[in-house]
Amino acid sequence: FAQSPTEDPHAHHMHHEHHDSHAMDADGMVMNENRDQLPRDCPSLAGEQTITVHAGKKYAQQFNGLIFAYDQHEWDVPPCTKVTIILVNEDNVRHQWMVHGLPRYLYVEGMFHLEANGGRQKTGTFIVPSGKKTYLVHCDIAQHMEKGMKAQLKIGGGDGNLPSIPGISGPRQADRYPLRWNLWSLLVSGMA
Repeated sequence: FAQSPTEDPHAHHMHHEHHDSHAMDADGMVMNENRDQLPRDCPSLAGEQTITVHAGKKYAQQFNGLIFAYDQHEWDVPPCTKVTIILVNEDNVRHQWMVHGLPRYLYVEGMFHLEANGGRQKTGTFIVPSGKKTYLVHCDIAQHMEKGMKAQLKIGGGDGNLPSIPGISGPRQADRYPLRWNLWSLLVSGMA
């Protein structure tokens, strides 16, 4: 490895450290797994929790206009807990379970990421910090979040609900469609 005189001597090490946090196989990929390093604000590990998440089209059927969804849209875990996620993909396309906003000194870009190939499952582990907070969980495959794969992870009860979580909260800004009743619309609706 040749290093240019202007290159940061730690950049190569950080580059490899970043890639070492990825584990990919036929089932999918895990990024930024953390099984043992405690967040700075955790004096000790509070416990361990395993969450099985099913992902697929069938879970979106109960929500008008959605295509994909998780079988659950909210999880609550105690602060300083080691969380193991088992992502079971029931579709024939890839799906992800990503959580954002975690401490960047532990998780590259502040995220933990699982990706399961179609018809497969993938397992990964991370440790949550101590503060009461609500974290965004979603699938980052193009248009999957917009089509319904959005949820929230609450630590210690969280700090409120995020907008547009299926079955939990409404959109940040409600759609506005002007209602204009006329004789034709009354006849069509059966109200005349």
